[in-house]
Amino acid sequence: MSPRGDRGALPAELPGFADFFTAEYPRVVHSLMRAGATYEEAEDATQDAMQELLRTWADCKCPAGWVRTAAWHAYCKKAERNRRRLVLESRTAHLSGPAPAAPPEPDEHKRVLEALRALPPRQGQVLALHLDGYSAQEIAALLGVKASTVRSNLRHAIAALRSSLENHEEDEGGSHVRKG
Repeated sequence: MSPRGDRGALPAELPGFADFFTAEYPRVVHSLMRAGATYEEAEDATQDAMQELLRTWADCKCPAGWVRTAAWHAYCKKAERNRRRLVLESRTAHLSGPAPAAPPEPDEHKRVLEALRALPPRQGQVLALHLDGYSAQEIAALLGVKASTVRSNLRHAIAALRSSLENHEEDEGGSHVRKG
């Protein structure tokens, strides 16, 4: 699929966009997944962001940062709508009858995704950008915050993930051995 969302070619007046799209699209998708999005959610948000970037390509000074930020906002907006929908469905289900049986125990991958999704949005965003290889200063410039704020968000995100995963191990009765 082309960056325009169809099978056609890009207009000639947008030099460099096709190469940018080819290189950055999978990176942005994986960045959102590291922040807790499902593959489908990450792909939808990235497609929306790339379409928006296509419209402003000629004026965009930092397309890699811009598209990541736009994709993040698109993902957060959709995640919030889904959260509200689930709350309403839960209330409706509660009023209509007994609660369904508890779901089976999630596997390790699902536990990690749940822990990532439980992070506050800014912490998840900073962690994803960090995992993409951005420095604290680069993340700060992308998000318009201080580098110290980025480092603090990153530290809190890592601590929350560690705690969440350690608590899960203890709940299963496993022993946790700390190294180093």
